[in-house]
Formats: sequence, structure tokens, C-alpha cells
Amino acid sequence: MRLTSPWVRYGLIAGIIAFVCTLVANTAVAWLPPADLCRVGPLIVPLLSLGALGIFLLMAVAAGFATGRAGRSGPDATLAGLLVGVIGGCALVALLPFIPGVEHRFQELSSRCPQPAVLGGGGSFSFNFGPTPPPGVFVIPTPPPEAFTTPPRGAFATPSGPGGVLGQLVEMVIAIMVGVGLASGAAALGGLVGATTRPRRDG
Repeated sequence: MRLTSPWVRYGLIAGIIAFVCTLVANTAVAWLPPADLCRVGPLIVPLLSLGALGIFLLMAVAAGFATGRAGRSGPDATLAGLLVGVIGGCALVALLPFIPGVEHRFQELSSRCPQPAVLGGGGSFSFNFGPTPPPGVFVIPTPPPEAFTTPPRGAFATPSGPGGVLGQLVEMVIAIMVGVGLASGAAALGGLVGATTRPRRDG
């Protein structure tokens, strides 16, 4: 007899992966070289966040699917997604010590990334991932000039005082609750698919 239920086991594995990916994606700006960030441009920040969200939902589906395949569909698959959502949401709490470093990096980029280094030729945004594609194949609109320009004083400052801290806590709780809901729903769907693909025993 197994001491650990499948939904706990799969939820823990998927949740840890989601936690690590969320933490890395939201702190990448602080440890990537400034020259690389200037070359890639400001779009890398939302792209990393979207990638972390995609992995988070994928892990929830995988946990639910594995739970359903193990013969535990329905509530157990949803519980696996709930566990993934809670562990992944803890990454937001773990990000708090890194916020000053990320803010400092944004301030550094605003002064070190001049507009010509961000903009590519022909009015398009250059990622510099390889040879230039033919005209019209992969052209991203030019970002606004203020994308990496010097922001006003205090633009990246963390809100201070009880009101600012309370606002951050409320936003964090709301984000975690939304993430838990999305993970639970995704895991429930994954559990249904896993249950339908589970090998059936004859007799």
C-alpha cells in the first residue's frame, strides 16, 4: 500500500517545477547581462512571464492527467491542481527579496540601453536571434521610444508605508487565488483526459 496519494505526489512534482520556472522568469532581468537585454529589447520581460504562465498551466494539466491515469479522477485530479497552484503561488512570496534587485536593473537598463541599440533597421524591432528574415515575414512593430528611456524619478520605487504594503499583499493574494483557480480547472480537465486513456483491466 502506498503511503502517498497520487494527487499529492504528482501535485508536488509539478508544483515544484512551476515554482522554479516562475521564480526564474521573474528574476531573469536581474541576472541576464545588460548587453543581452539591450539587444533583445523590452519585450523579453512579458515573454518570460507568459512562458512561466504557460509552464504553470502545463504542469497543472500534467498533474491532473497523471492522477487520472493512476485511477484517481474527479476530486483527486482537482486537488493535484490545487496543490500546484498553491506551490506555484508561493513563488510570488519568494520573489519579494528580489524586487529591489529587479528595480535596480530596470533603472540601469533605462540609462544603458540607448534607442539605437533597441531599434532594428527599417523601423522593425530586432531580436538578433539569427539572420534577418525576408521583408514582411517576421516584422514586429517598433516599440515606443520610452521603452528603455530614462523614467521619472521614483517610477520603479516600491510603494512605502502601510498602504503600499497592504496594496502589495492584496495584489499578491488575488494573484495567488486566480492562479489556484486556473490550476485547479486545468488539472480537472487533465484528470478527465487521463481517466479516459487509462488502460482498462478485463474481467
